[in-house]
Amino acid sequence: MRRLLARVLVCLPAALAACAVGNRPTTLAGQLAAAATAVREGRIEDAAAQIEDARRRFPGSVEAARWSARLADLLWQDERAIAEQTAAVRLARRSGEKRLLAAMQGHLGDLLFQAGRWGESVVPLTAGALGRQRVRRLAYAAVAATLPFVRRFSGPILTEQPWRPGAPPEFVCGTRALLRPFAIDTGTSLTTVAASFAEELDVRGRRPAGDAFDGTGRRLPIEVGMLSRFGIGGVDIGDIPVLVVSDRALRLRDFHGGPEREPRGVLGLDLLAACRLTIDPERGSVVLELPQGLPGSSSVQCVRADGRCLVPVVVEGVRLWFVFDTGASHSSLTELGLRSIQGGGRRAVPTFRRVRTVGGATVAVREVRNLVVRCSGARFVQVTLPVIDRGQSGTFPVHGVIGVDLLGRCRVTFDRGRVRLAALQ
Repeated sequence: MRRLLARVLVCLPAALAACAVGNRPTTLAGQLAAAATAVREGRIEDAAAQIEDARRRFPGSVEAARWSARLADLLWQDERAIAEQTAAVRLARRSGEKRLLAAMQGHLGDLLFQAGRWGESVVPLTAGALGRQRVRRLAYAAVAATLPFVRRFSGPILTEQPWRPGAPPEFVCGTRALLRPFAIDTGTSLTTVAASFAEELDVRGRRPAGDAFDGTGRRLPIEVGMLSRFGIGGVDIGDIPVLVVSDRALRLRDFHGGPEREPRGVLGLDLLAACRLTIDPERGSVVLELPQGLPGSSSVQCVRADGRCLVPVVVEGVRLWFVFDTGASHSSLTELGLRSIQGGGRRAVPTFRRVRTVGGATVAVREVRNLVVRCSGARFVQVTLPVIDRGQSGTFPVHGVIGVDLLGRCRVTFDRGRVRLAALQ
């Protein structure tokens, strides 16, 4: 009996290893399903590994190429995403399925527009203007046709402006004839102006472009148009696309004792992601410069999902995904985030707190106190997070928001889809 037991114990590790290998998906459908599950659960590294293997094993698969483009987009790899989606379009064209091909072309147009390759985006956006995407893609294609072929910055490689810690960071922007402070909002996908400000700036070719979501997940109607000769500080960007929303939708109310603020323009991720953004409380400044990249050893990889920048945040040992939002007054948890931390809903206590965003304000009635939060090189203790519904991503989990209350306590650098938070001395 002892010999038999010893033999079983010796063989057990090998059997478990064989079982683990056997549980790995071996079919394309299995690998794509495993990748989809990993994305929904925020396990971006596992999803990337599955898709990379599927793309290698099934080079002729349309779905593998589509997923490869999708993962590259999530990881801010614009050129790779475009290359993989182009490959997917080519493979779909061979299949002869016209509706599938149109959807693929439409997404390629979205990627090209997002990357500032506007001239190339017109044809695929128009081809993919079907169903729920029809109004938006036709509007974007019309505006793209009036823009430069590609986005280019000119002027100094660095521009700096003062910032008052505790307030939403701003930068003086506009045309040569009209300069105004724009809120820097990493929670907004595209640079946005209020309707009355669009008139003053002479935004041209305005067209309805469907709906978008504000910082609290509320739906609002939008237009898209072209703004000529735009500049950020001393950097000339030239003609750019902008979203136009009602003045009321862009109102920023300060419920913390200060005067009411109404930023009439917001710099979004489309321009911020093309720069290096540094927010420095010690220096009291905001800096925009040409991107240089950040080393992996001192920064964290962000995820771009549904126009949001999500940063990995560790809350008491659990990795969660928070919206990196310089336009939010206070960091917070979503309902999903509350369920994900140790103790869950039992730790939430009643409160009444107004939380400000560029899109307005909302009221929290619960909060979780005395949390330990880490992000990149910064560690925050005794943190209180109100529970706010920010609207869930359709593809990637949103556990909360990291706002200026925490970001203002460290030096923040955002560059090419990576974020570094350095604790102040």
